[in-house]
Amino acid sequence: MKKRLLSAFLCAAMLATMIPAAFASDLDGHWSKNFIEYLDDEGIINPSATTGKYEPERKVTRAEFMRYVNRAFHFTEKASISYSDVQSNSWYYDTVRIAEKYGYINGTGNGRMNPEGYVTREQAAVILGRLYKANPGNVKPANLSFKDKAQVAAWSAGYVKAAVDKGIITGYKDNTFKPAKVITRAELAKILYYYLGTSLSTAGKAYTGSDLKSDTANVTISESCTLSDATIDGDLYLTEGLASDAVQLNDVYVKGTIIVAGGTVTMTNTMSDHIVVSSPMGRLLQVTAAGAARFPNTEVRSTAVLYEKKLTTPGYEGFADVKINGDKKVSLTLDADINHLELDTESMVSTTANASVYRMTASKPASVTGYGTIYQAEIKSSGVSFASSVRVSGYTIANGVTATAGGQTLTGSVTAAVSPESIAVDLNNLSALGKNVAVTVPNGLKIEKIESNGAVLTAGTDYTQTSTGAAISADWLGRLPRGSYKLTLTLSDGKTAAIAIAVTDSSVSENVQNASFDRYYKSENYADVRTRLSGANTSEDIRDVVLGLSSIDYTFDSSTRSLILPRGVLAQLRAGSYTISVELKNGKTEAFTLTVSDSAPTGESWAVEEYNTFSPSEPKFTLPLTRTSLKSVTVNGDTLTSNKDYTVSGQTLTLKKSALERYRKDGTTVVFSADLADSTTYALVIDYVKRK
Repeated sequence: MKKRLLSAFLCAAMLATMIPAAFASDLDGHWSKNFIEYLDDEGIINPSATTGKYEPERKVTRAEFMRYVNRAFHFTEKASISYSDVQSNSWYYDTVRIAEKYGYINGTGNGRMNPEGYVTREQAAVILGRLYKANPGNVKPANLSFKDKAQVAAWSAGYVKAAVDKGIITGYKDNTFKPAKVITRAELAKILYYYLGTSLSTAGKAYTGSDLKSDTANVTISESCTLSDATIDGDLYLTEGLASDAVQLNDVYVKGTIIVAGGTVTMTNTMSDHIVVSSPMGRLLQVTAAGAARFPNTEVRSTAVLYEKKLTTPGYEGFADVKINGDKKVSLTLDADINHLELDTESMVSTTANASVYRMTASKPASVTGYGTIYQAEIKSSGVSFASSVRVSGYTIANGVTATAGGQTLTGSVTAAVSPESIAVDLNNLSALGKNVAVTVPNGLKIEKIESNGAVLTAGTDYTQTSTGAAISADWLGRLPRGSYKLTLTLSDGKTAAIAIAVTDSSVSENVQNASFDRYYKSENYADVRTRLSGANTSEDIRDVVLGLSSIDYTFDSSTRSLILPRGVLAQLRAGSYTISVELKNGKTEAFTLTVSDSAPTGESWAVEEYNTFSPSEPKFTLPLTRTSLKSVTVNGDTLTSNKDYTVSGQTLTLKKSALERYRKDGTTVVFSADLADSTTYALVIDYVKRK
């Protein structure tokens, strides 16, 4: 088990007995007193061993900054270093070795670390932002609101914004940020105080919600412990300092993000809308969801294992949507049922015999091995392969893309997902259902059992077996009260599948209205979908908006109490009917049916991507470039320049921000035309939106 530095305790003990008056003369009356004293209790910032003073206004060197970070997050492992300005007999030699091992700070070039140089405010934001896995996105200095935003470096703007948005680093009263200002010990103490939040740093201790501080939002765990019965208003950070030590979370609700950078974590009866699993050291991270666990969105950026264990409570699906999006090739082992697995980075995925993936989207090369089941794979990149032991029930392949299963080349498309994805029930119009609702399952499989929110349906009464699946009785559906439900189908291969049910009553005036959308970008009905909610006055009243079984992006107009679903998101849906469930924080659910049509003329090739003008990213389009080549990209009569305005890699065309900003028209769509050598043209539709 890791230990705190003995010298810190010895110094504190000596100072407490020898020069207590120095403490009072140094911190009393200073604005940083509470911050520094808390960090002193945590063994992070101590008074000088010679003077007994904290010196809150003294500037912080890079070596001191590293020492405080190492102590704060219990970093102890060391790397080999060869910096010309870090000698083995210097006091900060091991400090730099530790910082190098955990990868949160870079050298200054020419083989130097500059340990005695100073740390600026924007540098502090970047270093700590890396630790908390902040996503700098494509934020530019111009996106900041400070008067001196032009002085913020482009490489720090995203991290500065993330720190400011979370209230970790604040500006000055004159609305400046002063990015190049060197931080003092007092300022660093305040920053660390709010970054850490409540530091759970005692090994083996059982913490509860009563141990959390009320003046900070975050919680940081750096030693093996248990946290129970707690609501965390900010982020929960499990540091790299945990190594592989065990952490238990029981009955914990995290309003922000759970960041798993270290540890072997078991989360029982725990909920958070967002998890990031990422170890910069490449350490294997194991995360288990158990009991009433619900995590709609999980990002995996490094080698990891996701387990689901005894998810016994209805409505809590453990890991729902999982996205692999690391900077390097990522290995993921799944022992879980996943609604949607997105592979946005080159990946190696291993599925256990108990694992199921209802929908997989592969936008990068990937190998899938093991013994699990992929019910429907959407393959957008060449280099995707499935082992013969992995069951792939259905798949679609983009034009010009090749993939293999068991060594055999996949061609065409096979639809094999359980359908429908959702069932809409209007208690005021049950006749619309007919006598029953047909459910189909992949060929060769049968339905062994159907459950709904813990209750087992009766075969022959509530449903009947058919040659393609089952017929759910309209009488049974009509007995459900208004709200959201989930049908869980146990299939003959031992796997399970899920269908969402939304029960509404159009005779009740306060019910939200059904909505329609045309995904063709030239149609009149290509527009944001707005529907009025009866149980929400502000966005704070909404806990989640779910399409089928997955969360969906939305905004809320408080003046009209309307939920707004952005057109750029809806354009990614196929034509059909979808159930939208709005889960409110008061425990109620409002649901409506979204009907998506597609009026595009036959033969027209197009795709829509959003460009968020507040936090922009470069959209990517897949083109059939194995059978043909790209001649040009044009917009508004202008021909764009390759490598300057766009790039092509394999089958993927990426539009650069420089071009997107040049033709930007907020709130409208702009069409970029990709002309191919075979005389076909793809309309690349950019939907310019501006949402915070």
